[in-house]
Parts: sequence; structure tokens; C-alpha cells
Amino acid sequence: METLNKPKKKWGILIWCTGIIGIGIVLFIILSLFGALRIWQAEKAPQGETDLAFEAAPLPFVHEADLINSLPFLASAAIDIDGDGRDELFMGGGDTQPDQIFAFENGGFKPLSMTFSKDAVDATHGAASMDIDNDGDNDLFTARESGIWFHENTGGEFESAKLPLGLADNTTPLSIGFGDINKDGLADMYVAGYIKIELVEGETVFADNYGGYSYLFLNTGDGNWEDISKQAGIWRQHNTFIGVFADLDNDKDSDLVIAQDTGHVEMYSNNGDLTFTPIENPSEYSYPMGVAVGDYDNDGLVDLYFSNVGYTLPPAVLRGDLAKDDVFNPSYMLFHNDGGLKFSDKAEEMNAAKYGFGWGTVMADMNLDGREDMLAAQNYARFPANNLLEHYPGKILQNYGDTFRPVEKVSGAENRLFGIAPIVSDFNGDGWPDLVWANLDGQSLAYLNKGGNRNHVKVRLPNTASSLGARVTLVTVDGKKQTKQFITSQGLGSDQGRDMIFGFGENDSVASVTVDFQNGYTEVFNTPSNGAIITATAK
Repeated sequence: METLNKPKKKWGILIWCTGIIGIGIVLFIILSLFGALRIWQAEKAPQGETDLAFEAAPLPFVHEADLINSLPFLASAAIDIDGDGRDELFMGGGDTQPDQIFAFENGGFKPLSMTFSKDAVDATHGAASMDIDNDGDNDLFTARESGIWFHENTGGEFESAKLPLGLADNTTPLSIGFGDINKDGLADMYVAGYIKIELVEGETVFADNYGGYSYLFLNTGDGNWEDISKQAGIWRQHNTFIGVFADLDNDKDSDLVIAQDTGHVEMYSNNGDLTFTPIENPSEYSYPMGVAVGDYDNDGLVDLYFSNVGYTLPPAVLRGDLAKDDVFNPSYMLFHNDGGLKFSDKAEEMNAAKYGFGWGTVMADMNLDGREDMLAAQNYARFPANNLLEHYPGKILQNYGDTFRPVEKVSGAENRLFGIAPIVSDFNGDGWPDLVWANLDGQSLAYLNKGGNRNHVKVRLPNTASSLGARVTLVTVDGKKQTKQFITSQGLGSDQGRDMIFGFGENDSVASVTVDFQNGYTEVFNTPSNGAIITATAK
């Protein structure tokens, strides 16, 4: 009997060993693929040299997201609610989480007792501030799963009401942008819409006629909003993240820039008669999500920076339903304004293209050297097996004139959480722009700018329709020029501080500051002193 059992034991041992070897081979392949993915995801650009330095500040806000039943967004905004010249910070809550507002006090952000009415289950995805009724205080608009809400600042509290805009049943509004498209002194509104989460068919669908609807609403001046999307020539169905109004050709009107998920960048020139004409641009099929606006090369024309899916995953995974011959671009895009409504993508040339999965982007001169830097929130909360993937630190791309370099690590302001938007404002009032990373499904992070020796001035315009699209030009005594525009809603579902801070050399001074409003009024301020706050108002 023992002799007969020996072959069976040998076969059993052989099968067992083969199984172990097979498991080992499978594990080796999986680990190799995982290693290859991590190598693919690795940061492509080394950190640059910088004198920019940040220190962390307490911010007791932890976003509570329902990543299954809600779209992965949250609202954030810098807003001066009490008119003291320093912004408070608004943060939108998740489905069952209240919205909150924080004031900067004693080195950190403290929650205020102000409340914002909302539905019982209603995530807040976008926010924008505007003194919409011209009564001297800043009101707030929010984009929620339930619709667009108006929160009127009554001088100590906010009175909230949902606007009866008639959005499509399949649409969730994500963000709000303001522009005075007919220059009547009233702020008009673009609402970016995304398909409701229960109707989502996939996150890589490029097909036309799929997604939510976006809207252009004309402010009629009596508390009502007229939908002119179709007559304006911008109506179509497609998932859209954000629309920003900016004067792209310095003709003193509000043009429109739109970032669409699974699509192209769309740009429209304002014809002055409540209609818009499409502007050709160099975008290919991609995932443009955030929009930043600023004059990065100081040529007097605003440029545009768009985030994208980047190199978190191989492009083959992200092409979705595109045809084989469709050109797909996963890189970030930097549209240089060549003049005459012509644009060229300089992202690769300026080292601003190859980064990780991006969301909100912002242009701001963080070190006050007279050049606009660029910031981008990164990482995606809904990736499967997220703990195994590379989490990027959120980008602060310093402008060196001929290139951009990331400096978020060396400056002490990295953010490896699920960033949706950067918020830039001088929260502590020292003249230097501070930074908040608004993070989905976790702790938001605040960083104070430790400053430096460079001189600066602030230009402050009223947060009203009369200031929208205003162009501010600073000229130093040695002839150097900088230009900024008064715009809303840079980032993604976010709004930045309204003060325009111009930095220049410690041994330099300002010859003049010129403010050109869209209504044709111009105001000039000669030889303002270092550290001055220049206040201008359109007439």
C-alpha cells in the first residue's frame, strides 16, 4: 500500500509547487505592472530654486464627501463679508454638511457663526462672490446639487434663496462665472453644468449630446435672470466644469472661456449684441478642467492655463470612446495670447505640460517678482485603489521668465490630498498672497506667505459689475509693465481674492497705475508709494 501511495504524494507535491510558482509569477507580474505604473506616474520636473516660503496656518475644515452618490467637487471662495479690506474664507459642505465661513484671526482661520441655508441633502460644488445689488457689501452665489442659490449679505448674516432658473432635469450646476456682457452695469452669469451622477454612463465618454447643459443668464436688473444661451450661440449639451469671462483682445468687453470634461476648450468672442462668435484654439480632445487667466509674459494680453488628466494613467486608458485617428492630449495647456484672438499652446515649451491629474488652476504672482506664477490642484478622489497610486503635491509653478518650475515642496506648501482648487488672497493683510488648498473628502490646508524684500502695491476695485473685465496696468520708473484683469471664478468651483497685488524690485518704484474700465472710463494714479492701496471706481 505504501508503495502505491508514493506516486500520488509526489504528484501532490508537484502540483502544490507548481501552484506556488504560478502564484509567484502572477504576483511578480502584478508588482511589475504596479512598479511600471508608479514609474509612469513619477514627477517629471525637478523643483526649482525660489525665495518663496510658506508656513502652515490652522484651518479647521474637513470636507465630508459622498463619493458614491455625489459628484466629486466642493466650493471655495475668498470673500470680504464685512468690508474691512481682508477676505474671509467660504468652504462648501458635502451632501449633509453645512457650508462654513472662516475669518483669519491670531495666526489661523476661525469659524464664524454665520449660516447658509441649504437643503437637507445638498452638496455645494461651486461659489462666486459679487455685490450683485450694488449696496456696498459682497453677496455670495453657490452652485449646489439642488441648483443655484443666492445668499444676500445683510450686514451680519446671509439670507439664502434658490434661484428659479429652470435648469435641465439631468443637470447639476458645478460653477458660476460673472461678466457684464452688454455693459449695462449688471453682472450676467454663466452656469457650468454636469450630468447628474445617477445618469453618468462613464467618465471617458467623448460623444456629443451626452452630459449636462450649461447656461448664460442675462441679469434683467429686477432680481430675475433671462436664459439667452441659445440666442447667444453657446448652447449645447456637454459636461462642463467652468466658464470664465475675460477680455481676450482688449476691446473692453467680456469674452468667454469654457473648460469641458471629455472635450475641447471652447472660447467665444463677445460681439456686443448678446451674441458670441467661436474662437479657434489649439486644444485637442482632452479633459480640460480648471481655467487660470493672467498675463504671464507681461505683453499686455491675458493668457490661459488649463489643467488636464496629465500622466497619472497611460493615455490608452483615458481615450474612452475616441476613434483611433482622433488626436488625444493628456497634457496641461498654456494658451499664449498672440493677439487678434489667436492663441498658441506654449505648455511644453514653458515646462508647464507634464504634470499629474489636475483640477482648479490659478494665475497669481506669489513671490511678487512681477511675473504671474501658476497653481494647480491635483489628485482624484474616486480612483480605484487610490492608496496604491502616486499622490501629487499640488503644483506651484514659479515663473522664471523663460520657463516655469514647480516649487511647492521647497517653498513649504505642498498638498498631497485630493485638491479641487487653490484659493489665493492676502488673508492676513501683510501685502503678500497667501494660499489655501481646498481639498475634497478631507482636511483643507492653509499656508501663509512669509513675504520678502520686494515692494508692492494693491489695486482695489469694487466687487461690482462695473469692475468686471477692468484692465489695470502698472508701469515702474524703469519702464517695466504689468497688466492684470478684474475677473471672477478662476480655479474650479472657486473664487479668488479681488485685490490685485503688483510686486516689483526693492529698489524700484511705480511711475503710474492706469485702470481702464469696460464702460470707457479711465483713471490714472501717478507715483503711488510702496505698500499703497489704490482704490478706483468706475463712473
